[in-house]
Amino acid sequence: MVNRTPLLLIILGLLTVLFVTSCATKYVCTDGSTVSDPDLCPKTTEEIKEPVSNQGLSIEELLMKSRNVESMSYDYKRVDKPLEKPVDVWIKKLIIKQRLNVQTEVLNKNTMDAVIFDTGATTAQAICESKKYCIKTGDAGPVDYDQYYVKTPLDWIDGVASAEKISEAKIGTRNVWQLRTPEGVSLWVDTYYGVPLRVDVGNERHEFQNVLFNGVQEKDVQFAERDLIQ
Repeated sequence: MVNRTPLLLIILGLLTVLFVTSCATKYVCTDGSTVSDPDLCPKTTEEIKEPVSNQGLSIEELLMKSRNVESMSYDYKRVDKPLEKPVDVWIKKLIIKQRLNVQTEVLNKNTMDAVIFDTGATTAQAICESKKYCIKTGDAGPVDYDQYYVKTPLDWIDGVASAEKISEAKIGTRNVWQLRTPEGVSLWVDTYYGVPLRVDVGNERHEFQNVLFNGVQEKDVQFAERDLIQ
């Protein structure tokens, strides 16, 4: 008669291993970490909901919110000049990197395609990053600060001591207040971060599109060789 005890012990051992393994199931979060429960995953930026109520918010409090913005990136567009393409801008504290609209009809022709500004020292350094369209990549030398510098949203809100609230609106998915300064400048100010996403001055309209707040890293405002894809 065949002794089945060893076989049964083996089967029981395998079942025990499977049970323990199933109890130790790990979930992979979007940031690459593993947890035992998906509810323990860290929330992403998209999942963190900003408060939508601005009840009781004063204009003075709204204007002060911009002090919490240490970095931002956006596409700058002169809407009143439709033939001009938007330019990419990154801000990290006192350093600003601004791409330039350059020719792309001829390969390896440009001497510069971006400028890095130090707003503390008021210096501007030209660089050329595109291996495809630059004569050579790297440092292109200092350039005139005022010639290339374009006011940022933080510049527009800086020094505004008072304003009149005209209306409430949305730009994309962002809640904004339209404010008008005593000088007649219309600022469409994001109610969460306190910086304008649109500025109207006379016939000019400046827009700051695809804005990312407080997400810029040091490397984003430094030279980075690249291939420009059109």
